Amino acid sequence: MKIVLLTTYYGPFLRRFYSEYNQDAFESYDEHLNMLLSKFFGDSGSTYYHLKEAGHDCFMIIANNRPLQEQWARENNIPFSEEKWEMEIAYAQVRKQSPDIFYNEGVFEYFGDFTKRIAPHCKKIAAWMSTPFSPDLDLSGVSLILSSTPAFVDGFRKSGIASEYLLPAFDVRVWQHFDIAAEKDIPFSFVGGWSHVHIRRKEAIKQLVKQTPVQIWGYGYLNGPRYSRKSWRYYRNLVLPDNRDILKRYHGEAWGLDMYEIFNRSLMTFNIHESLLQGLVGNMRMFEATGMGTMMLNEDAPNLADIFVPGKEVETYSSLDEAVEKVHYYLDHPEKAKEIGSNARIRASKDYNYTNFAAKLAHHFSGILKS
Repeated sequence: MKIVLLTTYYGPFLRRFYSEYNQDAFESYDEHLNMLLSKFFGDSGSTYYHLKEAGHDCFMIIANNRPLQEQWARENNIPFSEEKWEMEIAYAQVRKQSPDIFYNEGVFEYFGDFTKRIAPHCKKIAAWMSTPFSPDLDLSGVSLILSSTPAFVDGFRKSGIASEYLLPAFDVRVWQHFDIAAEKDIPFSFVGGWSHVHIRRKEAIKQLVKQTPVQIWGYGYLNGPRYSRKSWRYYRNLVLPDNRDILKRYHGEAWGLDMYEIFNRSLMTFNIHESLLQGLVGNMRMFEATGMGTMMLNEDAPNLADIFVPGKEVETYSSLDEAVEKVHYYLDHPEKAKEIGSNARIRASKDYNYTNFAAKLAHHFSGILKS
């Protein structure tokens, strides 16, 4: 199966990458792409790698990465304009590949007109959607939407779009970058952004900062995101915290391997889901953290036991007060926290690895090609 994946990368990560690597130092697009993917930012690179490992012919587009995209355009003698380079180069890449499946990993501006434009060059168009989106988002032309948000799956099906529930995964290749038996020198962590969509998260962080030793990493705590306005049209108006105590616990942004290092060093880490999951759980953080052997403190939910075993592979809370109590309990009993984290790592790597994820994804893709 020939598959083109399209994603975008956060601006702060790209700026950091190109502060470390000269954008003109790469001899080819493939070398350039592979170096970016070696940093394990997000999940797109893992999906791309494991689909290729399974024998599929894959091409990956990081549509907002100008140095990378322009290098491909130069190598392939593709002209582009200063104003519309993002769309023009991405379109040329899809047209050149003419894939069986074009897979949009939830990049909103590449639905609608872009989908219509590439449709003649793809057999089928699929997408991943698990973040809030505008009700007027044009999903015409999309044959299948994968999501880890059950309510989204139900909604897409009711609107006449085929949709399948698929949990995120953990890439075990990350382990080669760390000593997974290293000392857990961060007693309690939280990794995640601070924005207007994170209502429950903000409430939790404020209480945890007052009552636990939680240490914080993520975006939006100081000046809001520095991403392009276009890429973040659905994530505007990030607010600043008014609590000085939060900023005292804040250690900056953490992307890719930096994030995994925090989890590897953390005895415990906190997780909370927003209301869009309607009381269910299953976000990316659950698999990133458990895969690194961190004891995750996750809110209880009806579907949690279907994913991890409470009390054995994750610890749960039913209220923030209970979360605080459990943090202090495991601070006093670190060996029990380490045991849960170890069990979680085994479970995540066994059942939620990217080999399994890629196989499920390919199965769903095959289904729409046959329809």
